[in-house]
Formats: sequence, structure tokens, C-alpha cells
Amino acid sequence: MFDRRTLAASVLALLVAMSQAESGGAQGQGAGAPQAGAPQGRGAGAPQGPGGAGRGRGAAFTPATDAKDLKSVLFNWTWHMGMLRSGNESELVKTLDYHAEGGTIQVNGQPCALTKYRVQVNYQVPGYRTQIECTLPNKQMFKNVETMSGDYAWDEDIPGAEIVPGKGKAAPRPAALEERRIRLWASPHGAPKAAIAGAAGVPMSESFAQNPAVLIDRQTAAGAKATTTLSWQGEKAVITYPIPGVAGATATATLDKGFLPERVVVTHGTNKTEFVYGNFQDWNNPLFKIEALYAGTIVERRNGTVIRDLKTKVTEIGQVYVVVPVPDSVQKAGGK
Repeated sequence: MFDRRTLAASVLALLVAMSQAESGGAQGQGAGAPQAGAPQGRGAGAPQGPGGAGRGRGAAFTPATDAKDLKSVLFNWTWHMGMLRSGNESELVKTLDYHAEGGTIQVNGQPCALTKYRVQVNYQVPGYRTQIECTLPNKQMFKNVETMSGDYAWDEDIPGAEIVPGKGKAAPRPAALEERRIRLWASPHGAPKAAIAGAAGVPMSESFAQNPAVLIDRQTAAGAKATTTLSWQGEKAVITYPIPGVAGATATATLDKGFLPERVVVTHGTNKTEFVYGNFQDWNNPLFKIEALYAGTIVERRNGTVIRDLKTKVTEIGQVYVVVPVPDSVQKAGGK
């Protein structure tokens, strides 16, 4: 049977291999560069990386080693995360397939011990589905599929409910749309994507597949208004940006010394949601490591209460096939 996902993964692997052959390593890292998977980040404490030797030939932008301007910080953030690909160092992470092992999630105010937690994301729609299976304190099993696509949010009893007539049930959840958008654009990949779009003054749909520094320069020259700002807490960059599609929601991301996000705090009205990230590594299957990092631990708190506590098992980062079609019944119920 024709497997589009396998084909997409193989194509990405080939492109990455070609890029490495041209530049001496993924994203231009040369001999002596830090190994992907180091918990401190790709370039922490290393002599090579952005601004140093070892970058690919003809790079579109090379920040100074000690650069502290917004453009350089956003470039370094995505570069150290492994999100920049190709000879032009464009941001090319389009999809994610994420699996957690263990952890808990809050269900109706109770901790629910996870037996399955899988997230499939398409950042371009944008849309995602989160498959949740867990055990409540009374030993009752809880199952749900949280789904979002464009202006719609809904729950499913099985992934892809109602897409095939008679298969599964979809329940509209318009009130959950903003919460799910916040979770997406405060995520390890979503946060830098949203911050770059805000710095360039463009919609999310226009920032993908762009070198972030080149995009910001072009938009600045065109008079675009930036909504992303930068400040510093000692040696840690603090980036503030609006959450796309959620009016009045503002995110503040704190990066560690290696330009990896320690936490993202989102303020929306009287609610404050904090996402704490740690243990960044290449969590892809050992046979398909591509030096793209993701958080190994994820803790989400809302107004001080832990909502989700996750430990990463495996990811697939690349151009995997993810679609999130909206069922007819959900469309008829209306979006937002």
C-alpha cells in the first residue's frame, strides 16, 4: 500500500542528507560542533554555531557571536532548535507527530494517569488532534480526542470521527478554540513560529519556509509593524509576542543561554497559563534522527494548577502527512 507518510519522511531525509553533504553537517555544523541531543542545546558552550565557524556556505544571515538584537535572537532560537533547513536556512518544520509516556492530565478537576497521549500537528492549517487515554483515581478510563482546525474546535470519540459517514462522533467545542490555540502557539515549535510572524508583522501563513532574519529585514524595510519585542534578564532573552487568533492574549517566552525555551507564560484576561519545558533532545526514532530538538518534559499550569505533566517518548519532526479535516456537523455548528 502506498504510504505517503513514509514517502514524506524519506524525501526529507534525502534533502537533509544532501544539505549535510554540501555544508558539512545539518545546518552547517562542522567538526567539533555540539552533538544534537545535548540537554543544554545545540550550541551551548560550543565554539561553533551561529556567528562562528562551521556554518554552511552562502548562508543568508550570520548573527554576531554576542548579538542581542531581536532578529538575531529569533534566528538563534530556531537555529538551535534545529528548525532551520536548506542552504538558505529557512524555517521548515511544518508538522509534528508527538508521543508521551506516562504523565498526568486534569479531567474535570481530577488527575488522570496517562496511558496514551499523542499529538499530530499541522502548523500550516493550523490544526491538530490530541489523542488522550488515561485512568482516573476511581480506576475509570477516560478517552477523548481534542481537535482544532482553523476556526473550529471539537472533540472526537475516535480520530477522524464523521469524516467517513457513520464512523465515530464529533462534538463541537467552540469555547475551547482559544485554549487550544494558546497551547499550539506556546508549544516548543509554535512559540518561535508565532514570535517570528509577530516580529515580521505578517500572518502565520506567510512566515513558513522563510529565513527568519531575511523575512524580518524585508518586512522592516517595507514598513511593517512588529508586535514581538525583546528584553533581557541577565543572559536570558525574554521574547513577548501575541498569540495568533486569540485577541488580547500575550505570550512571554524565556530562553536559556543556549536559546532554548525554558518557559512560555500566556496572559489572557484574568487567566495565566504557564508552559515549562526541559530536557531538549532529538526525540525522533533512532533510525531517523534529523537534529531537530523537542522538549522532553512539558508541564502546563493554569492559574497555578498543573493541567498537564508530560514526558516525551518519541517524536517525528519533518514533513509527515497530517491533515485535520473539519466534519460537516462541526462546520454547521459554526466556528469561533
